[in-house]
Amino acid sequence: MWQQKVNELMKSAGAFRVNGKKASERTQTLTKDVVRASIRVLHERGYKIQDPKNLGERHIEVLVKHWWYCQHKKPKTIQNDLSRLRVFCAMLGKPGMVGSVHKYLPDVDPELLKVRSAAQITKSWSGNGIDLVAKFREVDEREPRLGLMLRLELGFGLRREEVLKCNPHAQDFGQYLQVFPGMGKGGRWRNIPIASTAQRELLDYVKARVPKNKPLGWEHTRAGEAASLEQNIRRYENLMASFGFTKADTGVTGHGLRAQFAENHALLLGMLPPTMGGDSGQLDGADLGVLKMKAAQALGHNRPSVTSAYIGSFKVSDQGQVNDQGREIIRKALRILDVAGLPEIPTERVNNCRVIQNVMTAIGLTLTIEQAHILWAKHARRHGVEWLVPEREIPVLLQASAEAMLNDFLL
Repeated sequence: MWQQKVNELMKSAGAFRVNGKKASERTQTLTKDVVRASIRVLHERGYKIQDPKNLGERHIEVLVKHWWYCQHKKPKTIQNDLSRLRVFCAMLGKPGMVGSVHKYLPDVDPELLKVRSAAQITKSWSGNGIDLVAKFREVDEREPRLGLMLRLELGFGLRREEVLKCNPHAQDFGQYLQVFPGMGKGGRWRNIPIASTAQRELLDYVKARVPKNKPLGWEHTRAGEAASLEQNIRRYENLMASFGFTKADTGVTGHGLRAQFAENHALLLGMLPPTMGGDSGQLDGADLGVLKMKAAQALGHNRPSVTSAYIGSFKVSDQGQVNDQGREIIRKALRILDVAGLPEIPTERVNNCRVIQNVMTAIGLTLTIEQAHILWAKHARRHGVEWLVPEREIPVLLQASAEAMLNDFLL
């Protein structure tokens, strides 16, 4: 069987990258998945390949044209799949066989094949209309362990493999959550700052529900056998699909929680992401560079430019944090709230709302404590909790909530 031959080759040669460094489990799994899917497509197209060693350049051309013309894959997805096939073909002793996407699609406008790394629209769950607090409760009822994983993906931007390997008790260092060496992408470690009470609340919630010496991944398969990382990944993906957390069903994936973490972390740093309506009038070049580096490091990257894939591309300006356009966005939201029947504020939140009211008054915006409560509660829920104590960057965070509320209203 061709599947067995793919598995054997990946087992013997797939554990290392072309540069000799060890490939992560995730990298190996993704490569194997692309190869399997590609051979299945070839079978459907009449190319009955039984031995992967028989893959040739004509097969690559068939695949690329099928991805573009039939499956309508995005350029970035095609580039990634080609990259996986390029690595696999090198394992077969055929380095250089896989060319660029332009080689196989010569009649397609090169502009259409450009990969745009900066996010154009938000990939976050909140930005796609999902109430995280309610959704976590829904998942908890059927699959509590997955609910815990989703909370840490949101609170700390953990990747799928990182959350399956995560031992929240061992990795909690008080002021930060540490991703240990070997757990992250490329084996890199990182410290993720605990910059909000929401992160602490989510982490403590998870810790109270898991043993101190066990990772979050499922210890056993449904058949009761010891579960491997690959089996855990499959189970995770199947569960995510069963809840509709796919691009096709709800427009979001698990990676969207990592994007939402990036947005939330940017907000806590005082940056309103372009994916949330941030414009060029909020930061100067020096401040922008520092804050982008902090955001990138929290995500596990060393290049500030990587943040654009999660939160969009910032433009440099020398104006203040909340400019005239930002104030107008907040005013528009307040006008909507002026005619809405606002609920009574829980007693324990009143003082928090007065703090928000005073901060906004200081920058020339007048609002009631009831309006402050509604906007701040919306901000809290995108962090996966009911309420957050207002501590920092209140104007920027309120602008983000106002922008989101206006989008909801228009929809």
